[in-house]
Amino acid sequence: MKFSTAGTSSASALLLMALICCTMMIDEASAFARGSIQSSYRQGGRQTLIGNNIRSQPMELHAAADADAGGAKKKKAKTKKAAKKKKAAAKKAAATVETFNKADFVQSVVEKTGLTKADAERSLNAVLETITENVADGKKISLIGFGSFASKYRAARKGRNPQTGEELDIAASYAPGFTASKKFKEMCNE
Repeated sequence: MKFSTAGTSSASALLLMALICCTMMIDEASAFARGSIQSSYRQGGRQTLIGNNIRSQPMELHAAADADAGGAKKKKAKTKKAAKKKKAAAKKAAATVETFNKADFVQSVVEKTGLTKADAERSLNAVLETITENVADGKKISLIGFGSFASKYRAARKGRNPQTGEELDIAASYAPGFTASKKFKEMCNE
């Protein structure tokens, strides 16, 4: 579509150009509404294909919409990367944790108290049995500077069998819990 502005005043030429621009924008809006616009990026601008006519538009017209879409994708990608890093760090930390079992615990008590191994094991068993019985009876055991043991209520809830996807009813229950003291938490973070 070519228009000649020869022999017309500059005001008439501007009016004619404005009319052409408005017509193009209306065509594009109706094409967009019909879903017949296809777009591609080219040298800092966007070209819109309507029928067989290609029209170039400056990138600034679409910057806000593109920034929103691109920002959401970048944010999602960052979140995924952060989650992967966190998971890898947790695996690495779990792999480096040294296990301190009951025999090691008894040996440590023997070295610190001077008790015989048999006496240290009986003492440890008595402490663990006392904690277990009292927490099972619904009591809270507080050991100043160490933490507290208590029974915690878990309400009934819905669950899923991971193999079949079948929905299950999980009954309400009580579970033993431990809350570390402030001093213990600080020692763990030193």
